[in-house]
Amino acid sequence: MTKALAGRVVVVTGAANGIGRATARLLAREGAQLELADIDERGLSGLRETLGPGVRAATVNADVRDPAAVEALARHAMEAWGHVDAVVNCAGVIAPGALDTSPADDIARQVDTNLMGTIHVARAFLPRFRRQGSGHLVLIASLAGMVPIPGESVYAATKFAVRGLALSLDLELRNTGIRVTAVCPDSARTAMLDIEARDESSSLSFSSRPMEPEVVARAITGALRRPRREVTVPGPRGRLIRQIGAMTGLFALAYPLVDWLARRRKDAYRRGMLHG
Repeated sequence: MTKALAGRVVVVTGAANGIGRATARLLAREGAQLELADIDERGLSGLRETLGPGVRAATVNADVRDPAAVEALARHAMEAWGHVDAVVNCAGVIAPGALDTSPADDIARQVDTNLMGTIHVARAFLPRFRRQGSGHLVLIASLAGMVPIPGESVYAATKFAVRGLALSLDLELRNTGIRVTAVCPDSARTAMLDIEARDESSSLSFSSRPMEPEVVARAITGALRRPRREVTVPGPRGRLIRQIGAMTGLFALAYPLVDWLARRRKDAYRRGMLHG
């Protein structure tokens, strides 16, 4: 592992748990200077303690659903560090369920966090990147943003939108010195996956063996070292999913079998939760 990120200032949202936490820890080991944000103050405090005394890191309680809070985060980061090299937006939530029976609050929370939160982060930091003439915005989409996900239609819709936003922005910002990357991971062992495991609505997040969050974190730091427009994790499965997503009719035909196999994996995962 190189130290190419040593000294770089990186903001990580959703840093208290899951992929955000794994990313923050890996960036700290690489010597980055960190601005860590989340609504989970206890989780942030616990994360800060694990980073060690030699790591330069600040923690900020911020809800990405609130544009004023995100603007305050961006202002604090610039005042604290003088500049920001990259922002990794990991904040996200999931609430599985059929669209017509899901509580309106669950739908709003997913849209407001996953999509509007991403937009708020981009709008807060991009003007500052423009003034700097440089910056890297890493937005966490999902392989669920490439194929239909029955039982998680709202979540999938937000991730389709985040992917489209990132790909569009990267072209929109060409020749500005600013890069935008969409990171599209497969399922990872996080609290979000446990929520999916407990719900009967969906299965496709279990169509493959879940990754550890550290695998996604390594892909994120790799993209920070060598910016790319889109990164799928793992790469080979991501390329396959991208192709399948372009063949919606074929996917619909194969779905009953895929669903059956995924539910078997889901049951095994759930048993592991009960006995773990």
